[in-house]
Amino acid sequence: MKLRTRVFMQLATLCLALAASSFAADNAYLYIANGIPGRDLAKTASPAYPVDVLIGGQCVPRNLGFGTTGGPYSFAPGTYDVQISESNTLAPCTNPAVIDEQVTLSARSSVTAVATINGAQPALLQFTNDLAAITAGSARFAFGQAAEAGTLEATLTQVGVPDPKTYSVTASAGAEQAINVLPGIYLVQVFTSGGRAVLTSQTITLPDQSATFTYATGQAANNSISLIYKIVDGLF
Repeated sequence: MKLRTRVFMQLATLCLALAASSFAADNAYLYIANGIPGRDLAKTASPAYPVDVLIGGQCVPRNLGFGTTGGPYSFAPGTYDVQISESNTLAPCTNPAVIDEQVTLSARSSVTAVATINGAQPALLQFTNDLAAITAGSARFAFGQAAEAGTLEATLTQVGVPDPKTYSVTASAGAEQAINVLPGIYLVQVFTSGGRAVLTSQTITLPDQSATFTYATGQAANNSISLIYKIVDGLF
């Protein structure tokens, strides 16, 4: 009888472990990008404007500076409250929220939530990351338009090669578009739909079989457009 009881308990423990493993396998992965230029929020704010992020009651990430990305953080599928506040190093996630919104995460998805300025107010935009396999000799460049601007075009021109190629990708406000390019080093420029350059010179390295998720943030009107990059390698 004791043996049967012990075997039953072991089987029950194994089933729970397998269920937990399956549940974790269905988790979603969330990146948080800080695209709020402090000076676009208030003249007295720090340009770096570090933030704390409270997601579903968890204070992650903390002290995330402008232009940087935290994560990925693993969450069960569902809808989560997100409060973003100016960083408080002594008591993280206790300052008043400048953004109080929600993100919805589906099973096995990869998502980037970009804190940005929209309509002169802080806002949170959600983009789904395409992590599909990439063939050898190619790299994926995804361009998300999270800036306070209309449609933007990013151009990529190869650096350090004879007969350099130039690629372009266009995204409307709140949307994302992706292209496949040759791996290598690129000069990136960003233009408005009217052809005005709002970011004139930035270089980026795109590794073979990688995906680079790029988000335009800032405001076109005051020439504060900048790019946030997150590279995911090894998409074989």
